[in-house]
Amino acid sequence: VTRSNGVLLALTAPHGGLIAGKSAVIQLDGWTWEDMALLPAAAMHLEWLRVGRGHNFDDGDDGPAMLHDEVATKLRQTFADARAYAASRKADPEYPLDARWEALQPVLAGKLPVVIHADELIAIQAAVAFADQEKVKVILHGGYDAPLCAPLLKKHNIPVVVAGVYRLPRRRGDDYDASYSLPARLHEAGIKFCISSAGRFGASNVRNLPYHAATAAAYGLPADEALRSITLSQAEILGVADRVGSLAAGKDATLIITTGDPLETPTQVTAAYIQGRQVDLTDRHKRLWKKYEEKYKRQQP
Repeated sequence: VTRSNGVLLALTAPHGGLIAGKSAVIQLDGWTWEDMALLPAAAMHLEWLRVGRGHNFDDGDDGPAMLHDEVATKLRQTFADARAYAASRKADPEYPLDARWEALQPVLAGKLPVVIHADELIAIQAAVAFADQEKVKVILHGGYDAPLCAPLLKKHNIPVVVAGVYRLPRRRGDDYDASYSLPARLHEAGIKFCISSAGRFGASNVRNLPYHAATAAAYGLPADEALRSITLSQAEILGVADRVGSLAAGKDATLIITTGDPLETPTQVTAAYIQGRQVDLTDRHKRLWKKYEEKYKRQQP
């Protein structure tokens, strides 16, 4: 269903715990995981967003600030343990292998970015401070309050993956269109960003990705930037822009053919190609449509 609406690549990420694990950039076609994996190890995910859920994150509330400090302390200890493990392995090749600490070594070496899931201002500030202290590359996911700390994000060159445009305001006093206008405000602030369509329903609504970008365009984001936010900008942030994200010589022939503007709801995807291979656009929705179309034809007098 997702592929039928023109979404040919996805970042699949784990959830759960403070350090959730690694994500991968995958192609939505292939016989095996090796065929599908465009970038098997894209980032390590820290779920700062989930910490303190249910608390009031408004400015002036010392409770959440203390909680975020505790989270940062725990993460610093984890990273310190991972570095100690690496030193032990270097000093003694027979030192027991630990897959958990091994997984963190590319992060500590600066080869693998960390995606920090955070929305509230206090969480973003705490996450950036932690990343700066640990000297790791950071991608912010969520970013609801990112415009409020734009200078901080620009200083540390931290891009934002907007966690969907179809979201409710997080606080009673927020504008009704706070989520809809978030990409436009990030663009105006000069912060590198892209738009995702992940949400509480997981992968089932990823097919609506083009309409997240369209809504952002309706609320102030330039149309060309809206299209870029779900194509090339995503590829640049995830480190695969040398292969996908735009049509250029030497890149993968991963593209769609449509009947019109891909951000418009009536537009239909008529063909899709992944690395030059035409992919099947049939899906459960279309099969059910054909099935019940035939049913109603038979009921005609």
